[in-house]
Amino acid sequence: MGSKRSASSRHGSLSSYEVMFAVLFATLVVLCAGLIAVSWLAIKESEGDAVFGMNHKVRGTFKITSGATYNPNLQDKLSVDFKVLAFDLQQMIDEIFQSSKLKNKYKNSRILQFENGSIIVLFDLFFAQWVSDENVKEELIQGIEANKSSQLVTFHIDLNSIDITDILTTRSPLATTGNASIECPPGFRPCADSLKCISIDLFCDGEINCPDGSDEDNKICATACDGRFLLTGSSGSFQAIHYPKPSKSSIACRWVIGVNQGLSIKLSFDSFKTDYRDVLYIYEGIGSSKILRASLWESSPGTIRIFSNQVTLTFLIESDENDYIGFSATYTAFNSSELNNYEKINCDFEDGFCFWIQDLNDDNEWERIQGSTYPPFTGPNFDHTFGNISGFYISTPTGPGGRRERVGLLSLLLEPTLEPACLSFWYYMYGENVYKLSINISNDKNMEKTIFQKEGNYGENWNYGQVTLNETEEFKVVFSAIKNQILSDIALDDISLTHGICNQSLYPEPTLVPTSPPELPTDCGGPFELWEPNTTFSSPNFPNNYPNQAFCVWNLNAPEGKNIQLHFQEFDLENIADVVEIRDGGEDDSLFLAVYTGAGPVKDVFSTTNRMTVLFITDLLLAKGGFKANFTTGYHLGIPEMAEKMIPCSWVCMQYEDCKSHTSQTLH
Repeated sequence: MGSKRSASSRHGSLSSYEVMFAVLFATLVVLCAGLIAVSWLAIKESEGDAVFGMNHKVRGTFKITSGATYNPNLQDKLSVDFKVLAFDLQQMIDEIFQSSKLKNKYKNSRILQFENGSIIVLFDLFFAQWVSDENVKEELIQGIEANKSSQLVTFHIDLNSIDITDILTTRSPLATTGNASIECPPGFRPCADSLKCISIDLFCDGEINCPDGSDEDNKICATACDGRFLLTGSSGSFQAIHYPKPSKSSIACRWVIGVNQGLSIKLSFDSFKTDYRDVLYIYEGIGSSKILRASLWESSPGTIRIFSNQVTLTFLIESDENDYIGFSATYTAFNSSELNNYEKINCDFEDGFCFWIQDLNDDNEWERIQGSTYPPFTGPNFDHTFGNISGFYISTPTGPGGRRERVGLLSLLLEPTLEPACLSFWYYMYGENVYKLSINISNDKNMEKTIFQKEGNYGENWNYGQVTLNETEEFKVVFSAIKNQILSDIALDDISLTHGICNQSLYPEPTLVPTSPPELPTDCGGPFELWEPNTTFSSPNFPNNYPNQAFCVWNLNAPEGKNIQLHFQEFDLENIADVVEIRDGGEDDSLFLAVYTGAGPVKDVFSTTNRMTVLFITDLLLAKGGFKANFTTGYHLGIPEMAEKMIPCSWVCMQYEDCKSHTSQTLH
């Protein structure tokens, strides 16, 4: 028994060497565990591209249509088939980006998996700093198209299948005390790297203003209409066919189209039917330098061509879900420099304005019309091409007008005529106040010469015009119409250019319709200057019927710093033919606030200045009781309510996003 206790005692105690060894072993175990943990974290950081402040990862897919065949082994990442194909594709991607514009930001790639269906490839791309999904996609497509990898001899990639999505970005904190985020003043917001503030208006305008490019990132710029923003490539589509749930009373969807330098952009609308409150604005260019070329609503505009490689489109939605319809459109790039003179000129306006351009330096725009113009007793009732209401033509701005204005239409730059060519066209000049139509030749030295001119009323007929062109230097053809107040529309159709001098016309020369100048209404003088407390006024002869051919002007005035609220107590006019026109200010170029016609009640109108102009215009027929109105003045009357709607133009400026701009629905 004693020997057993003695043996047990010896086995239960450790020598000093054994204790040291145990401590050393434990230390090594802890050290190894720590090294393993650190190494694992480093590997995870590298693989996840999460080195703090430096890395950005995007995930992409594309389809291989030839050069590889799918088999079940590709689902196993440890299989030889997976490794071989993944190695080749990773080499292909690396070669493309290492020779791209992103080569200084690109780090590496990783193939994640393959899926059946001509082999769909899922992969990750790693960058040293933030880059937009659009830039990554564009460089990948361009690299494939340019065969920037030797692997592209084997593999054929479906370019339409390429998709890039941002999944991870890690950004450095600011190099400031406490790593606090930058604070931006009102109206500004920070870039993604939090190093710079830029104006909110500069986000999603197609022009990069943030050093990291985050102000044009699809993640924040994607429209609520279809989830797209930047459209690149030689063709594509965009749409607003579903009502985007607005976070406020108004919502804007924006797309930026960019094609190769030197090309132009054609917009085709597969469907277009919007509420009158929902307007699509089309701009030539991007950023702050873009130019408004068209404002579209309600009916399809046909084909629109913008002679720039960049286009900005903004769809401003003011209607509610019950009235919303929307549109679907496609775009394609084309080279206008490949067109000859005849292609640039010939146009029947059945599918838009062809290659003609609205003159930005004139007072208004040509309108593309189907059927009759408004008001009656002026302009055509149908087009010339088909001779019925199904066809289209262009006209000076229809509807009431209170002043004279010039409307210009420009051709593209034409080559010198090596031989004479005949320019022919059909024109319509009908109405008591029709003024002038002229055709000029303009060259790059800003020299102009008139080659055709007509003045006056030529009756209810389409008239034929022609003139021989024989120019020795590059030139443009300019159609210029001057529209007077009411009953003065001028229309054009079927412009063409043919080889050789013009033959003697088969059509008789039109003759002027003799018209006696209308008598000025004796019951309406003015303009009348009204100040408080003299704030009530009415149409002539109110409450009895107002006279025909009335043209009345009231200037409403408030003290400096105040604005004006106009209220109509009673309102009953002949619909469409007789109107009340309201302008913000007293100058000839004052902005439209509203045009009212028909039976009331009508909404109150607010000025933004201390002066408002009210015009009352009636036609030759029918008359009704007219209107009675009064106005009040004050500080910022109605302005808070209007500001909530972003712009009051949905009813104030008759649907124009930029109230200083032209006031029609047609293309420049």
